[in-house]
Amino acid sequence: MVSLVPLSPSWFAVADPSTAQSFVKNIRVGHSPDYVRVVFDLERPPIYVHQQFTELNRATILMKDIFLGQKAQQAIINVGIPYPMKVYSWQGDQIRIDFDLNLMGTFRFFDLKNPYRFVIDLYDVKKVSGIKKSNPDSTTGSINSVAGSALAPVRLLTEAERHADRAIQTIVIDPGHGGKDSGASFHKTNMYEKDLVLDISLRLKNILEDRHDVSVYMTRETDVFIELEERAKFANAKDADLFVSIHVNAHPTPAIQGLEVYMFGAAEDQRALEVAARENGTSLEEAGEVDVVSLLIAEKLLEKKINQSRDFAWVTKTAMSEHLGKRYSLEDLGVKTAPFYVLRHTAMPGILAEVAYLTNPGDRKHLASSVFRQQAAESIFSGIVNYISSLAVPSG
Repeated sequence: MVSLVPLSPSWFAVADPSTAQSFVKNIRVGHSPDYVRVVFDLERPPIYVHQQFTELNRATILMKDIFLGQKAQQAIINVGIPYPMKVYSWQGDQIRIDFDLNLMGTFRFFDLKNPYRFVIDLYDVKKVSGIKKSNPDSTTGSINSVAGSALAPVRLLTEAERHADRAIQTIVIDPGHGGKDSGASFHKTNMYEKDLVLDISLRLKNILEDRHDVSVYMTRETDVFIELEERAKFANAKDADLFVSIHVNAHPTPAIQGLEVYMFGAAEDQRALEVAARENGTSLEEAGEVDVVSLLIAEKLLEKKINQSRDFAWVTKTAMSEHLGKRYSLEDLGVKTAPFYVLRHTAMPGILAEVAYLTNPGDRKHLASSVFRQQAAESIFSGIVNYISSLAVPSG
């Protein structure tokens, strides 16, 4: 099916009987004398919607239930996607393609079989020069000139943009509690925080290894007890670039529910201090003894880490809220600061994600579902990827 963009705002969807999530295996770019062609190599037929914003002179294609594979992610950095078009992960399980119609005439898109591909042709792209011509096969959609050819994009990526992903090479995932330390629990159904967060963490590790070019380590991969000090030492020894501690929450009032993300700092309120004390395994008095001002004076480098952690926390919280919160009606409780031991004693930017409340009946029902736990991992993955993307420096 071939579609040209409409002239007025509208939505339309291309349905596919398979709703299973799949991957974009690769992205290739080529051109003809009349247009630049971008080809997405797919595992399965695509499911997508299109919208044009006439007033803004922008357009968007949203591919659903699909993820960028590792090769496709590298292609976005290295292959030279034409500047009027931007490709990125969206809300965890979608891929968003934006078009700046100020820099091009129009575009068409269509999908092909044997093998599955999604093809976008960009017409009248402005400021393209020095392009060595090639001849895309209009029947099959194959391209003779692909990544590594003499194709010159509208705007070449800067070195900062090319190496943005490389700024984050190692990630440590920290499943809270373990072994003799069950964390929050609901004994009627034998649900324990230590098991839930380990499951989510293992899923996140698999996603990261499958879809992103980073080394991933876990402070524990089985039901064992690891001291907080050892968790921090482990992350520091791995020279990690990011630290992600995963927990589920608890509250004496069963009506309290939702998700929240913490970064290191003085407790904002009594509730934050209580959460830190529970996760640290200490008393409220011990948890409140951290003097952040003295730490910043004595250890100036901590200031940079705190600023980076703040950015990481907000990006991840937003991704969790968009992807997980809206889908399961989880309240967005925001980003908070608290004196968590593992965040204080790790040298890299770090966050502690509280996925949901085990003490709330609705949240507990969600946590019991493997689908929810997979979506929780996907949402944190989306936050990590969005944070890494934010490290790229625009070239202007």
